[in-house]
Amino acid sequence: KGLGPSKAIELAKVAGSPAMSKRITRQIVLQGGVGALVRCKDLSAKDGAGANDSSKSSDEETKKEIRNRKTHSGMNEQQVEAMSFCLKKMAKDEANRGVMVQQKGIRLLSELYNLGASLMDASGGPDSKKGMWREDCAVALARIAISTNPQLYPQGSMLTMIRPLMWLFGDATHELHQFEAGLGLTNIASVDEDTRDTLVMHGAWSAATNLLAADNDQVKRVGVECLSNLVMCERSIMRLRESEIDIKLFIMFAKAEDMRTKLAATGALAMMTQDHEVAKAVATQHGMKELEDIKAKSGDPNVVTRVDMALANIKEALEAPAARNDPRFCNGRYIGK
Repeated sequence: KGLGPSKAIELAKVAGSPAMSKRITRQIVLQGGVGALVRCKDLSAKDGAGANDSSKSSDEETKKEIRNRKTHSGMNEQQVEAMSFCLKKMAKDEANRGVMVQQKGIRLLSELYNLGASLMDASGGPDSKKGMWREDCAVALARIAISTNPQLYPQGSMLTMIRPLMWLFGDATHELHQFEAGLGLTNIASVDEDTRDTLVMHGAWSAATNLLAADNDQVKRVGVECLSNLVMCERSIMRLRESEIDIKLFIMFAKAEDMRTKLAATGALAMMTQDHEVAKAVATQHGMKELEDIKAKSGDPNVVTRVDMALANIKEALEAPAARNDPRFCNGRYIGK
């Protein structure tokens, strides 16, 4: 009204468009939309707790209904579903993710994810709708983890994100969501050794390894990149000392045609072989010959640098006094069992 025909036509063209939706979502986030949802969830939880306490004396309510009401935390399924969907849409725009962290979005998403899990347990089995809002929450957490600095998360937030991201590895309905979860976990694993140790302790190594069997090459690649980031911690090194399969996987992916996969795998081999026991384990898998072949066939200087580091580490390990007395090695080479 009062805009004039040209302005009215211009606005009509963008109304309901992805661009307008993105602008509106951005304003909702900037005006404290995530914080409002957090307060809504907290208030509902208080109301739900009171309602559940009063219901204990009711003979008319069945045990299953009581359990479901407690699980809902004062919110019905429609509210949880709507919140989860909104938060996923907000996290789609990278510009919103840092603000979402500031407004306690990680805590809210983790609680809604866990609520979906408990609702599925209370209903006695899987449910596609409840599974979908779990996926919405996990995807939103993955997107936040991809492009924000994990070191700036509120204390304890990284730990609450591990389970939802790993759940996506096996239960996501779309390969894109697996890929996003892999990127998010890879970023978290880049923080420090203590974080990597915690991730491995909670099953991140096995979860990332499962991605290597995916049909999608990008999902495989992000699995290798995640494992490459997880390598440098005590739990991973202890595992690699004993695991022929893990070492064979890294050698196999070091020969991949995809350059990013090759760089991640050769980088992991360069790092893990800094440990003499792991270096000897790589040698027993004919790792030196494999690495020399990779170097000879690769014209990429970054791959060559990583391979040279791994070969130097293996040579140093095999020339150490402990290896000299090992009949499997001779003159810095593996000669067999």
